[in-house]
Amino acid sequence: MTDLETMFAPENKFVVPVTIHLSSDDKLKLLKFINHHHLGDVDANELVDGQFVPKYPEKETEEFKMAVRLARMGHQVNVEVKFDANGIPTFEIEK
Repeated sequence: MTDLETMFAPENKFVVPVTIHLSSDDKLKLLKFINHHHLGDVDANELVDGQFVPKYPEKETEEFKMAVRLARMGHQVNVEVKFDANGIPTFEIEK
């Protein structure tokens, strides 16, 4: 087989990178979950003189701050897609 034939050989299995972004509503729910877990309250901030300030600054550990950062960003995963002879795909998260 030539390199070109090898490159375009028949295949039915592919690994596709997919970026997961939560909807705004889901992101808010996740942030409230993180707040409740780390701070003991779903609301991390309170309004003081027209500005939001942390309710529990002493509880805002680096672990909490990292969890909030991770909740706000997209996450990339590799998805293995395998097609059967009828073109029907099955999906599996690659680890």
